[in-house]
Amino acid sequence: MSSPLIRPRLARTLAAAVGVAALVAACGAGEKGAAQDASVTRAGATATAGVAKAKEQMAALDGAPSWPDFTKLSQSPDVKGRKFTYVAFGDQVPVIHGIGVGVQQALGAAGATVNICDGKFNPTAVASCLKTAGDEKVDGVITSFVDYQMAGPAFEALVGKGVKVIVAGVAPSGGRKADKNLAFYDNTPRVFKLHEALSTSAVALGGEQTNVIWARLMDSTTTQTASKKGIAKFKELCPSCGIATTEFTTVNVDKLGSAVSAALVANPKTNAVIVPVDSYVPPVLQGIQSAGFAGKVKVISSSSDLAGLQRVKAGQQASDLGTPVLYEGWRFAHAMMQLLAGDEVTKGEEFVSRNFTSSNVSGLDLGAQKYLSDDWFGGGAYRDKFLAAWGQS
Repeated sequence: MSSPLIRPRLARTLAAAVGVAALVAACGAGEKGAAQDASVTRAGATATAGVAKAKEQMAALDGAPSWPDFTKLSQSPDVKGRKFTYVAFGDQVPVIHGIGVGVQQALGAAGATVNICDGKFNPTAVASCLKTAGDEKVDGVITSFVDYQMAGPAFEALVGKGVKVIVAGVAPSGGRKADKNLAFYDNTPRVFKLHEALSTSAVALGGEQTNVIWARLMDSTTTQTASKKGIAKFKELCPSCGIATTEFTTVNVDKLGSAVSAALVANPKTNAVIVPVDSYVPPVLQGIQSAGFAGKVKVISSSSDLAGLQRVKAGQQASDLGTPVLYEGWRFAHAMMQLLAGDEVTKGEEFVSRNFTSSNVSGLDLGAQKYLSDDWFGGGAYRDKFLAAWGQS
């Protein structure tokens, strides 16, 4: 398979979208052909084993997740009456907003209040949110999916005012080291596992005949690396399968549909498309429709927003790797509580998800109010675990 070069318009501070080609193979004759036949046999055997492994791993994600335990803090921070700000990189994306609601619920349970500020996927707006938080003399700020290097001076201005800062959802960047006032909640291990699971789902669904287009989100170093991890997992599980990629950013998502359409036309054997987040599936479906591939490709995505699960139920989407957004918000808040306690802010290593497919969505209540609840994930038993770790129970 190969995909054409795709050039959506550049975003000033985000990565440019460039389509990349992937995987072609041809067999010769004679001794060279024999060697390649052996290679093909090995690849086929590896693919068979990979498909079996993928199916086993996805079956394990069919039910409600098990919530991890957390080590008790060295002391119990008193946040009663304190004010915090959650700075969303882009609050219009349901999963990012949902995490913010989880932060509100978590710190609210400990007696604090949390305001959400929308960074609008714009470094200037992010910096403005940080400045406003400082001007309002909040006690702490949690950012979501904002690279430190994107707004370094604004972060340092906050710290200079005595505000505790958690740079969450991303790995450290810009050479900044954690200290007693600013720390990173690096959940990239969890994000990487999620992207690997997207590829695992595609292989489990399509088997050894899977030919996929991977839509790579290039908004940050985290999303760029995550898609690389996902692509590597796909090749590991099924080296004989086909893969092509296309790239996009949130600011040029309006070009995603045409990019996917062009990639499908160039790769007519495609039978699956992986989209990293549910919010970007609608333009992909438009691209599939315009290319004449409706009903011919399976769409795999993640975050389990309401529209995503409704698409799964309607048969428009094959798999949705669920993100329990409220739990994630409590995990972000846990990082702030660790910082306030003077403890090390630990990485987000735990992969907590549920794979939603046609087999398990039929019995769910897909009412709008259920997205910001724990109902799709078996309840909120994790809350008591966090409160116990904070010394709040």
